[in-house]
Amino acid sequence: MEINGVTFRDYACASANMAAGMPTEKICEILGIELPVWEDTKNQWNGKMAELSHDDMKFFGEVFMNPKQGKFANAEGGAEGPEVALEKYPKWSDHIKMERHFAIAQDVGIDIDFQKEYGVSITQFSQLGMHWGGRIQKAMQEDPNSGKIQKLLKKQGKLTEKWEAHFNEMYQGQSANLSDDIDF
Repeated sequence: MEINGVTFRDYACASANMAAGMPTEKICEILGIELPVWEDTKNQWNGKMAELSHDDMKFFGEVFMNPKQGKFANAEGGAEGPEVALEKYPKWSDHIKMERHFAIAQDVGIDIDFQKEYGVSITQFSQLGMHWGGRIQKAMQEDPNSGKIQKLLKKQGKLTEKWEAHFNEMYQGQSANLSDDIDF
């Protein structure tokens, strides 16, 4: 199925690259359409999301981890592969720190600018999460009863506690409750 000549897979890749910072003009250039056609296409695909198959929706989620596919495989700009993020942050502990920072800041109503804080985009942060989550899942599938898994989960727990304490202290006294200043 296509909308305005754009397949779902091309739409998904375009959306993922746009989320990673590719300009709309570049999206239109790669797809060979004008901006009003892109806007119409985007709106129509968004309306059809509920009708898509499980496999299509799975692809839509996965493509945000690697948007360089299809027509966007060799496009400059937008997302980079997970290798770039892993070069900057090769340790699992780095991702746990970022994840705890994101979660605790979000709890108090602060949006983290990953580019400013860590030098990676939100897409790269997600790629790191997929990388480390995949490695843990693979280890659990290969040998679920090994002491290695228990050791790994214990390490994760300690790192999570460490960074939760750090960021809870950092954001102490801040609140996301928008109604705090309303008197009844």
